[in-house]
Amino acid sequence: MAQQPEYIGTYKILEKIGEGGMAYIYKALQPSLKRTVVIKKLKDPNREIIKRFKKEALLSASFHHQNLVAIYDFIYTNRSYYLIMEYVDGEDLRTIIDHLSPIPPHIAALIALSIARGLEYTHAHNIIHRDIKPSNVLVGYEGNVKLIDFGIARDDLSTRLTITGMIVGTPAYMSPEQANGDDLTPKSDLFSLGILLYEMLTGVKPFEGSNQSEVITRIIRGRYQPIQKVNPAIPYRLRRIVKKCLQHSPKKRYSSATELINDLERFIPWQVRNQKKRIIARFLNDLDKNEPSSVQTVIPDLIKRFSNAKWLVLKSLAAAASLAAMALLFGYLQQKHIGHVQITTADSSAYRIRIDQRKTFTVKGPNILMPSLIQGTHRITLQNLNNNAYLQMLFPVKPARFLTLQLPRQSTMHRSTLRIYTRPESAQLFLDHDSLGFSPFVSDSVAPGRHELLIKKPGFKTLRINIRCYPEQWQRYLFVLEEKD
Repeated sequence: MAQQPEYIGTYKILEKIGEGGMAYIYKALQPSLKRTVVIKKLKDPNREIIKRFKKEALLSASFHHQNLVAIYDFIYTNRSYYLIMEYVDGEDLRTIIDHLSPIPPHIAALIALSIARGLEYTHAHNIIHRDIKPSNVLVGYEGNVKLIDFGIARDDLSTRLTITGMIVGTPAYMSPEQANGDDLTPKSDLFSLGILLYEMLTGVKPFEGSNQSEVITRIIRGRYQPIQKVNPAIPYRLRRIVKKCLQHSPKKRYSSATELINDLERFIPWQVRNQKKRIIARFLNDLDKNEPSSVQTVIPDLIKRFSNAKWLVLKSLAAAASLAAMALLFGYLQQKHIGHVQITTADSSAYRIRIDQRKTFTVKGPNILMPSLIQGTHRITLQNLNNNAYLQMLFPVKPARFLTLQLPRQSTMHRSTLRIYTRPESAQLFLDHDSLGFSPFVSDSVAPGRHELLIKKPGFKTLRINIRCYPEQWQRYLFVLEEKD
């Protein structure tokens, strides 16, 4: 294993944050400008890889767009090549899909919209990315979305840049023409973006296989499970967008990223688009890397049992046979992946309930039967409409099991759990004029009710805000501080 250097040129290395097939990735400090950067160090270079690395530097350095990661410098020192890049405090889309999928439709559409805007810019400069995949999309805790890694990008004036003996691109996210080795157009990137959107909305890739050859064969043949059969809850207009992106023939796809952007903007209400950074930041705040997405185990298992060929057979059956097949599928789900939950309350008060990220609904006690839930960990928030008391519960659902949860009496619902994060960290916190120390802050003994929170950090504007803590509810806040003029 390569030893982590203390300095690369004038940049102070803070930590190693990743490693790819081509480079080591470091988080570093640029002392002259007092900013955090990312450094990619090329490992085991040969002539073709160095050419690819330099190409990424030259292409990316010419970009100036909010949805593309900025390149600050390209240096050669101690017989090694380094790329100095903008640091994004967040997660890549691969991590988000693995832990939070299926992503709510409006969130997935907002992320896709940001990627499409980045592609609109690069395509206008005759640049085709050719490697659109989740690990090449960064989502910041502030809600910004950025496309990275133009190492195999190609412009119309350059010769094809390949690495001998290797497939250029990632098989599961290739367009049919890319998998065939044909000449590419910007529509190839839009196909790959359609795969990303499909995966965000379902938690699985449209083209799966036991090996790369099988995946490529499925892409070339254009065979994939219609998205509504994997997740029927996706809105019709968004399903149409995914379907058009994934058209096998480039002529039937969107003519440009601009056309795709127009459809996404028509789907996303302007009120949501105007608050996109805040909405994405709030969604990302729910990320728990110790809690994998339950859909990862469920959907691939179903697809494996009900392949495309079987679905075509089902389509050709009579209505009665189709209903029987659906009943069989539902029975399989009930036995293997779905559990049931009942909540028992102390009285017949009305409660407003929200399960995970779904819409709220209102029911009355004392016995509240929840909708069937897929296996995995779920979060339920209850609001007593009589006294406005809140309770949040986190619990596991097991397949073919019936879980009964006894709601605590009001007398036991007396303290709150509070978590406060800031970007940047180490801000001084005061709650009702009492010092809490520095962010991040966690406490499980905060009194319910309204509180005044004061946040201070040198070089940033002081933030004063009122928050409300509810009995027996944990709350998590993320505040992005604004630099002073």
